[in-house]
Amino acid sequence: MKSKRTSLNDIAKALSVSKATVSFVLNDKGDQFNISKEKQRLIKEKAKELSYVPNFFAKSLRQGETKTIGLVLPDISNPFYAELCKTIQEKLYSEGYNTFIVNTNDDDEVEKVLMRELIQRSIDGMIIAPSNDIKELIPVLLETHIPVVFTDRPGDENADFVGVDNVVEAERLVNSFQVRPKRLVVVAPSKTTISTIQRRIKGISEVCNKENIPFVVVDLPDSQEEINKLVQKEVNGGGDAFIPLNNKCTLRMLAAFNDLGLTIPKDLRLISFDDSESFAYMNPPISALRQPVTDIGLKTVARLYERIKETKEPGKHFLLPCDFMARGSH
Repeated sequence: MKSKRTSLNDIAKALSVSKATVSFVLNDKGDQFNISKEKQRLIKEKAKELSYVPNFFAKSLRQGETKTIGLVLPDISNPFYAELCKTIQEKLYSEGYNTFIVNTNDDDEVEKVLMRELIQRSIDGMIIAPSNDIKELIPVLLETHIPVVFTDRPGDENADFVGVDNVVEAERLVNSFQVRPKRLVVVAPSKTTISTIQRRIKGISEVCNKENIPFVVVDLPDSQEEINKLVQKEVNGGGDAFIPLNNKCTLRMLAAFNDLGLTIPKDLRLISFDDSESFAYMNPPISALRQPVTDIGLKTVARLYERIKETKEPGKHFLLPCDFMARGSH
C-alpha cells in the first residue's frame, strides 16, 4: 500500500516539468497554455501510472463550489424517505452534484450535530426534512449562507418548502370511509411533536369536531405486545375505524389485528396516511393516501437549483396533491 497520495509535484518531478504545467494539463487547459500534445500525453500517462487522484477540496476552493449537496433525513428506514432519498440523489447526480446523506433517526441533537458537519464541508446547498422545530435549527442555519430547501416537513413560512397540505389531506381521509365511523382511532408515531404529524392530527380533529364524530388520538407503543393491548382497549371502547398517521404505524396496526383475530373490513376499517408498495398485495388490500414522493423530490431539487443560482425571490411553499388509493380496507 502507498504511504501517501500522489501530488502534482510528484508528477512534475518525474517528468522534469513545472507543477503549473502538470496542473494545466490535468485540468484540461493544456491547449490554452500552448503545451504540446506530446507533453500533455506524457503527463496524463504519468498521472495514471502514479494513480493520481485530484484533491477534491483544493479543487473546490479554487472553483468556489464543491458541487455537493447535503441531504438531511429523519429516518432512512422509512420507505417514504428511502424513495425520497433515491429521487433526490439521482436528480442531483444528473445535474452534476454529489450528495452527502445523513440520517438523524429523528433525534434533535444528532440532527444539529450532523448539520454542522455538513456545513463545515462547504456544501453548496442543503435539503432538510427536519426533526427539530425550526426555532431549534435557526442557530445552526445562521452559521451559513448556503441555500436551504425544506422537504416533506416545513421550516417556517419564509423558507422554501416542498410537500403536501397535511391538514387538508387528513380531513379528506376521514370523509373517505364508506360508513361513518362510530368512533375513530387516530394512531400517531411516538414522536408526535413532528410538524407533519401535528398537522395531520389537526386536520382530523377539525373534521371530526365539525361532523360530530367521536375520536381519540393514541401514541403507538414501542412493543407489539403493548400495541395489541392498546388496540383491544380501543375496540372494546367502540373504536371501529382506524387512521394510522404513517405507513410504519399501519404495519404495526395490521400485525395487532392479526394477533387479535380482527378482520378488515368486517370487524373494523382502516385507512393509512401514507401508502406502501406492499399494501396493494395484502388481503384485503389496504386503502391509503399516496403522497407524490417522486414529484416532491424532483420539485425540491428544482427549487434548490434556483436558489443556488441566487434567485432573490422570497421563500415559497409548494404544496402538491395526493392520490387516495381506494382499496378494500375502508
